[in-house]
Amino acid sequence: MPGVEDWTLSPHKVVNRIFAEDCGSSGQWRQRAREFFEEELKQPSILEELPWVNETPLHYMRPNQVVRFRGMVQDMFDNEFFMDTYEVCNKNTGATRLQPGRYKDIAECGKDETIITSSPHCETGDRLVYYCVPIPGENEWVKKVYQDKNPHVGEASSSHDTSQKKRCIAEEDSSYTTGNVCDNQTVEEMVSMESESMGECGETKRSKTDGGDEITQEYQGTGNDGTRAVASLTVNLNFPIPEMKGTPCLLKIYDDLNFSLNEIIEVVGILSVDPTLSSRGIDHEEGDSLAMDLEEEAAHNLPPSLVPRLHVLTAQKVSHTNPLLPTDLSCSKELSVIQNMRETREMLCQVLQEAFLGDALAAELMICHLVSSVYLRKDVIALGKYSMNISGVSKSLQEQQYTFLLYKLISSLVTQSHFFSMTLSNMNTTNFIPKKDYQANRLISGLLQLSQHTHLVLDETALTAGQLDTKGVQNLTALGNIINWQKADYEFQYHQIEQQTNIPVLILSEGRAMISSDAEVRLDPKHSDVPAAFRNIRSKLTPDMQQRIRLYLTIARLIDYNLSDEMQKMVQDDFVHSRRDKNGITANDLHKLLVLARLVAVSCGETSLTCDVWKSAKVLENERNLRLNIGPH
Repeated sequence: MPGVEDWTLSPHKVVNRIFAEDCGSSGQWRQRAREFFEEELKQPSILEELPWVNETPLHYMRPNQVVRFRGMVQDMFDNEFFMDTYEVCNKNTGATRLQPGRYKDIAECGKDETIITSSPHCETGDRLVYYCVPIPGENEWVKKVYQDKNPHVGEASSSHDTSQKKRCIAEEDSSYTTGNVCDNQTVEEMVSMESESMGECGETKRSKTDGGDEITQEYQGTGNDGTRAVASLTVNLNFPIPEMKGTPCLLKIYDDLNFSLNEIIEVVGILSVDPTLSSRGIDHEEGDSLAMDLEEEAAHNLPPSLVPRLHVLTAQKVSHTNPLLPTDLSCSKELSVIQNMRETREMLCQVLQEAFLGDALAAELMICHLVSSVYLRKDVIALGKYSMNISGVSKSLQEQQYTFLLYKLISSLVTQSHFFSMTLSNMNTTNFIPKKDYQANRLISGLLQLSQHTHLVLDETALTAGQLDTKGVQNLTALGNIINWQKADYEFQYHQIEQQTNIPVLILSEGRAMISSDAEVRLDPKHSDVPAAFRNIRSKLTPDMQQRIRLYLTIARLIDYNLSDEMQKMVQDDFVHSRRDKNGITANDLHKLLVLARLVAVSCGETSLTCDVWKSAKVLENERNLRLNIGPH
């Protein structure tokens, strides 16, 4: 049995050994290889030694080593067919042998060998291909925790051997592309070779944008008439948030693993960065189709120096993205923080009260907003959401950068967030809704393609007098759908596809926000010295307290909650009594109050509704309504 270092740095040797033991005939080698990797990767000590692609520069890792990656499924490409088993023949002796093609992009054969593509022993397999981006809105403190946990990876060895030749293992109508790249070459050398191989087709020019997510290339091909066809291609990493940075990955998924759009997943896979993956040629029979073929080819075969391929060994959907907690919270020792939930809640309340310039009500309701999450959908209603509008942000507060400082505090406590300034220019030019590009056969991302629990903070105070154009109105409608229904309608040219979301939205505005929310809270500041307030927060918010609050917010959101029959009857009687007294409470008001009561309960560490929590929720809602001159309930 190979050692830890052997199989994590050279996993293909394990596959080859298992394949040889099985003689490649019974097909059991696939299951045995999968079981080997799954069993080994159950050991935390092994996982901890695997580098994260998110935190490790590619040139520090070896091609074909086992790595980890966390990201969001941004797009799902068509299934890819590949040679699961193939036969090679020695040109000198005529001897043949079978080779496994699983977990590889490149079919390997010796210097004097050739692949027999017409062999009856060849077996074709298919694998899912997902385009995954780094988690949108992942905050700096989260990245810092992963960086600290990431094992130190020295620069990969530069030794190499050119005795092997390889071919693209994915089956195409055209012939397989060949290259001279070796397993133990460094990624740095492969990037250099990638540039050279692309240069064989024409001059290649690269320029990185301010966001760091686009590379412009000039491609030259040959048309039917023998002339050179030139097309300008842009490698767009397709990040939902324009200023995002990081390394996206193309995931090649085998067996029964399956995920949905926008899900956050953690993956362990074999790193593939062979430069021939971005230089595969296309035979064009129709000159008019060249531009379309090139566009789709560019979208699906991005340079591996920018978008590495990962052949997935294990993968799992994650319920949260807090690196301070294990993925499986059922056996987590950190759940002991529940015993001190009320104490931690009080700490957070004091911090938020300082941030809201002495407004205790805004602080209490903000805690409910931070732990809110959709837990059930009934018809078109998303139960559990609690979008919030903090109105009354005056000009004097805006001049002191209040909205930005408030967001910085929020982003230091939650795992994912994004701040969007609702200027006329941003509203009229930003792409909010993802749109299917049929020519490139890919989903073009938009600002609202965010994973669950990404806190979206909208600064409406930046909106000035002016005209929203058609796109601006569509963007405003899209925001309304997220806030009120937790859904987004993705554009697919002739129709729309509804995508469910779970994005807490906070709107900061001077007057009442343009889009209605679950709760408008009129800010009632006790003082207006914004810099002093946030200086006090920085001095009081110690690292230990900050970490405790970060744990608290994730755990509170995931607490199981139930409403007992006894409490249901009490709430029902209370509602009937309020209707009898003509307090004006409606069924919609009762629904909002039940949601608020649930959030108050879980924020206090309670797993069910109690009389005290119900009374507290009613007090908070009455005070909020009084500020808006709606009247008590």
